[in-house]
Amino acid sequence: MAASSNSNAKTASDGPLFEVQPHASKKQTGLGWLPVVAVTAVVGVGLWGAWVTKELVQAADMPPIAKVQLQSMVGEYVQAQARSATPPDQVTAETKAFMTEIQNNLVGRGKRGQIVLVAEAVVSENIPDITNQLRQEVFAKVKMPQPAQLGQNYVMGAMRQAMAQPGGPGAVANGPSN
Repeated sequence: MAASSNSNAKTASDGPLFEVQPHASKKQTGLGWLPVVAVTAVVGVGLWGAWVTKELVQAADMPPIAKVQLQSMVGEYVQAQARSATPPDQVTAETKAFMTEIQNNLVGRGKRGQIVLVAEAVVSENIPDITNQLRQEVFAKVKMPQPAQLGQNYVMGAMRQAMAQPGGPGAVANGPSN
């Protein structure tokens, strides 16, 4: 047993449990610039792809050049105001609000990159017409005037009543039937 304890002592004194082997003098550095550039390029390409996708999807919703029939829109509004029983001061304020909303809508479209032309100035048939879309957006903020209620003493109401009565003006013009 003495021999075995002697061999154990010899093994324990030979050196540390984990020996460190000397390596060749290779200097360890950081990652270097190549992986950093590669990761930056991959992130940049990914962001560019997302931007292009967003632009293509938005382009489908909003054509770059469009036309609008302002004359018909404004004419429709003015006729509705003329048929309403709104006081003149209120008509002026409502018409100003309507025109301001049209202007704000068209300026907003311009800021988003859309060119809007007046339909009367467009010769080509290939330019999309956004009049209905503009009409919906404007009338969502500014209400269309409602026509006045037709009374019995109103000329148009009286004419409609006369035309609707049997034996009215139409019966005289046609003469007796055989």
